[in-house]
Order: sequence, then structure tokens, then C-alpha cells
Amino acid sequence: MSVEANEGRPNLARRLAAALLAFPAPGGAALAALLAGVALLLRSERSHGLLAAAIHGFDLVVHEAGHPLFGLFGWRFLGTLGGTLLQLTPPLVAASIFWRRRQTGSLATVVAWLGVNLVNVGEYAADAKARALPLVNADASGHDWGNMLGALGLVEQGRAIGGAIGALGWALQLLGPAWAALLWLRWRLEVPGPADPERLGSAQPRRR
Repeated sequence: MSVEANEGRPNLARRLAAALLAFPAPGGAALAALLAGVALLLRSERSHGLLAAAIHGFDLVVHEAGHPLFGLFGWRFLGTLGGTLLQLTPPLVAASIFWRRRQTGSLATVVAWLGVNLVNVGEYAADAKARALPLVNADASGHDWGNMLGALGLVEQGRAIGGAIGALGWALQLLGPAWAALLWLRWRLEVPGPADPERLGSAQPRRR
């Protein structure tokens, strides 16, 4: 690997961090709603509650639609992978839209939603060898990740691969709201007090 490539990684990370910190702070009410919603979702995830079931139900419908859609390309592996690809598409598209619009609260929300999907994908991948998860077609031979990792010779690594994907998903569910909270906290610390009224309006960023 070239020295230029190694030097480029810190620069890319710094640019990404600077771009994230340049977003406008969310409003207090929006942040409170976001944090409460994510807390409820995490609790529902852990307890297999109604909120998590509703989200997973929607994601499952999208997932299943991905198989025939990507199957149109005539490549069996892509048709199998298509379920996961289409499942991740809505939160990724939404994140792209909210990034361009600089809508902090909305972006943090869909990042958490992407995390929910990745946790689901991770559980599926980790089950590649055991094939114990209940499937829509009730046929173990239709196990997407079992078939894909089998074709790649990676079934034995399924638990590790699924664990890594799931860990990323849990991290995104926490990091999205934490990023929004950090922006709000920075804004609160920068807001001038009564003794410094001339900074009002100039120091306060737009909030969303």
C-alpha cells in the first residue's frame, strides 16, 4: 500500500468529522423526541416488542421484494443478495437526501434505522451455518446468507461476519442520536448569556 494512501485516510476522516460537526444543531424538542424514540426502539429490540416487530415487518417486505427485482439481471448470486441490498436501500437513500438538506434530526433518525437493518442482516449472516432462523418460505435451502457465504466458501466464518455487521448496526443506532446530541450541546455551550446580547443571532446556528 502506498504512503499516499496511508496519508489519505486521516485526511478523509478529518474531513468527514468536520462535515458532521458543521451540521446545524437540532432543536431541543426534536432531540428529545429522537432520543426517546431510539430508547424505545432499543428496548423493543431487546424485548422483541411491537415497535421493533413493526419496523422489521416493513423491512422484511422490502427485503423479499429485492429478490425478484435483482433477479431480473439473471445472476443467481445477485438475486440472493438483492434482498439485503434492497432492504438497506431506503435508509441509505433517505440518509443521502437528509445529508444534502443538512437536516440533522432526520439524518440521525435514518442512521439509527440503518442500524436496525444491519442488526437484522447480522443475525441472518450469523445463522448461515446453523440455518435455524425461521424463514418466509420455511425452507432452509432458501437461506440467503447461508447460500451466499456457502458459494464464497465462508460459511464457517458466518458468525464472525454476522457479528461484525450486527456490531456496526448497534453502533449506528447509538452514534446517530449521540451525534445529534453533541451538536445540540455544542450549540448550548456557545449560546451567549444575558450579559452578551450582541452575539445573539450571529452565534446561533440554524437548528433543525
